[in-house]
Amino acid sequence: MTPNKTLIQRPIASVWLLLLLGAVLPRLCFGNELRYITDEILVPVRSGAGGEYRIINKGLSSGTPITQFGLSEDGVWAEVETRGGTRGWLRAQYVQVDKPTQLLLKDAKQAYTNLEADRNKLRGLLDNSQSIAYEADGQLEDLKEKLAASEAELSQIKQVSGAAIELDSRNQLLAKNLETKRSEAELLKLENVRLQERIKSNQIIDGALAVLLGVIIMAIAPKLIPKRRRNDGWS
Repeated sequence: MTPNKTLIQRPIASVWLLLLLGAVLPRLCFGNELRYITDEILVPVRSGAGGEYRIINKGLSSGTPITQFGLSEDGVWAEVETRGGTRGWLRAQYVQVDKPTQLLLKDAKQAYTNLEADRNKLRGLLDNSQSIAYEADGQLEDLKEKLAASEAELSQIKQVSGAAIELDSRNQLLAKNLETKRSEAELLKLENVRLQERIKSNQIIDGALAVLLGVIIMAIAPKLIPKRRRNDGWS
């Protein structure tokens, strides 16, 4: 089944569903059997089951929906109530279960009008879709041409830039080696500074030791030199 047929059948199904609901809902609402006035015109409603009773409604037109509560004992009269609340009796021969032809024809005309409107709407959508498809085809051809031109240009760029890419790789390698050498030089500078600081520290320590040694020698030396004996004159 094509998408167009599916779209057309959906409104048809909706119309028949509405018709079915129209036939069922009144019965559910009134709780009794729904009937219709036949194709006869202006059926009078009387206050009782007989022609001698007074007329309480001069006439119900063909297709008027009514609720039937029951029949008289002889089956000639039917007790009914209109949707407006008028309750009385009318001849049962003017009441039928099915919708009159007039209402069915009216519903069919309305359904046909709705279907025709849906068809015109679908035709408009189809024409619009075809226009969009044609426009998309043109854009696709333009994109293909632009893509082919871009691929040719890219191929040429690759050929021209092959040597440049290789040169750039070498430059990157040299720059990396240079950075490594710089790092090594910085490490050597740091090591040289540390050695100089160590030498200065050692010189300071040596000077301090020399001073300390001199002090010790000056303190011990007098004790190591023997004292001379004094002449007391008796020798």
